[in-house]
Parts: sequence; C-alpha cells; structure tokens
Amino acid sequence: MQGFEMLHRGIINETELNMLLRALDIMPFWRDKLTQMAYRRLTRVDIRRMYGVGVLSETEVYEAYSELGYNERDARRMSDFTVKQILATQSKFTARDVITAYSKYMITRGDARTLLSEVGVRDENISFIISSAEYKREWELTESRISAIRNLYKKRVYDENVARGKLLALDLASPRVDSLMEQWYIEDKDEPPRYWTTAQTLSFIKEGLITADRGRLELSNIGYDAEHINIYMEASK
Repeated sequence: MQGFEMLHRGIINETELNMLLRALDIMPFWRDKLTQMAYRRLTRVDIRRMYGVGVLSETEVYEAYSELGYNERDARRMSDFTVKQILATQSKFTARDVITAYSKYMITRGDARTLLSEVGVRDENISFIISSAEYKREWELTESRISAIRNLYKKRVYDENVARGKLLALDLASPRVDSLMEQWYIEDKDEPPRYWTTAQTLSFIKEGLITADRGRLELSNIGYDAEHINIYMEASK
C-alpha cells in the first residue's frame, strides 16, 4: 500500500496514515493493527549482529524471531543457536579446541561433554566425538612407544629379540611386528658406517689406544691417500 511506503520514507506520520486509512474506509479495529504491521522487522542477520554487540538480550532475540513468524519451538531453537554461535565466535572457542584439550589430558571426560554442549554440539553426537578422540589418543600413544623402541634398537640398547618382545607387549599383531623389525633391519644396514675424525684417530694412536696399522686403516677409511697418511703418522710420533 502506498500509504505505508510514504510512512517508511517519512513523507507522512502515523497520524496522517491513520487519516488515510479512515478515508479508505478501513474499520477502526484494523487501523492500529495495520499500522503496526507496516513496519519492517529485524532480519535474522540483524538479530545476530545486534545480539553480538549487546543491543539485544536473549529474551529480545527470542521475541525478534517470533515476530519474524517462527512458532514458539523454532523461535526458541533459533534463539539458542544465535546465542551459542555468537558465544563461540567471540570466544574463538570451538569443538576442536575441546577435543585437543581432552586428548592432552587437560580436561576430564565430563568437562569435555559440558564444553562440547556449550559450543553447540548435539547431545547425540558428543559421545561419538569423545570416543573417537580416545581412540586417536591411544593410537598416538602406541605410535610414540613404537618410536621409542625403534630408537633404542637402533642405538643397540635393545637387540632384535628384546625389541620384538617390547612390540608384542603393545598388543600389536604379529604381521605388524614382523614388518617393523624388517624395516628397522633394512634401515640399520643402509646407514653408512661411522668413522673417527682425523683428530680422534691421531689422538688414539698417540695414547696407544690403537695400533699404528689400525690408525692407518682409519685414516684410509676417512679418505686420505698414502702420502697424507704417512705425513700424519710421522706427525703423531
């Protein structure tokens, strides 16, 4: 109706709009109601933004959704969603943060359930999310233990039998243990041999810890030719 458009643009006021409605033979019972309906409602984006900056309270958020035409149930749902969404946005706190903290033993299972609910995770999904985090945490712990066993095996602290026993104690399947041991064996064989440095070799010769022949062999392994070896051997006397 053009009268409502003129009201919105400030061309006429409510009194003048009422005069127009009367001229159009609108019954008095309907005039106030039509006037109230003439004003635009807040959009969903408006509601979220205004709640985010504190202009609307939670009650006013619910009322605003009701005025948009939502029934009581859906208006409450939209209100709860808006409040939780703004809370998560402003706090920068997400379900991922909760799961990370739980996986690192920083919070209890009960704390995780409460926090996940507060950031908007549905109750029927919370148990699955927490259980998945527990499985992942256990897998990561097992992988860390495998890595520790590997390091001790490569440092010769564990021999093959001890390393295999430690792996089996983790409840790993035999094929997995066999695969790991084979992989570590190949890695060990592929590593280049370690040699003493030139200074170490000459020092060991002087101190009588190794023979001159052994010293010559070590210098040769490092890459020196006969001329350089002879000079080093003379200098070490």
